Amino acid sequence: MPFCHDRIKYSLKKSFNHTIENRSFYVNIYFNNNDIYHGQWLNNQKHGYGKLINKFNRYFYEGEFFQNKKHGHGKLTIQLKDRSMQRYYIGQWRNDRMNGYGTLYVNQSAYYEGEFRDSKKFGWGKMYYENGDMYEGEWYNNKRHGLGLFLTVNGDRYEGHWFEDNKHGHGQYYFGKQKRLFEGLWLNNMCKSAEQIS
Repeated sequence: MPFCHDRIKYSLKKSFNHTIENRSFYVNIYFNNNDIYHGQWLNNQKHGYGKLINKFNRYFYEGEFFQNKKHGHGKLTIQLKDRSMQRYYIGQWRNDRMNGYGTLYVNQSAYYEGEFRDSKKFGWGKMYYENGDMYEGEWYNNKRHGLGLFLTVNGDRYEGHWFEDNKHGHGQYYFGKQKRLFEGLWLNNMCKSAEQIS
């Protein structure tokens, strides 16, 4: 039986299930907003494995869908006009947002690997910065928050507490060139008191 839809047109390619009520298909769909969808289709929705492409906005998603939303494991790529990568994410999705464990490439040399909640860095993760620095530790709403280790490209190291992206609380700082380790108290990224311990 042919289907109709006031917003899209698609070609029916293959059916999977045996029950008519829950029949899913592989389809090619062209939306009015320039989206192109190739994949599984159930109850008039993207559902199962598929590819979602928008050439005008230069984004491409390949992975799992659940009731029209990115849900499960998937990969999202966004490109610049020169076709170089602007942003790239591979990992877990829930309710159309990055949720769970994944890797987000901000550009060719900076990326975050760890936990996400509602498309924000949230939980435990590692951030590799463009200049060579690295942070590993706790995150809250896209900010370093909680316990974490920060390594600089010149060999310095801070290990301790963070609050909203700033060193804040008890921590240890190691100066790589001088080979000296200090322990003390930080407030808003400033060391307020410290003593050398090695």
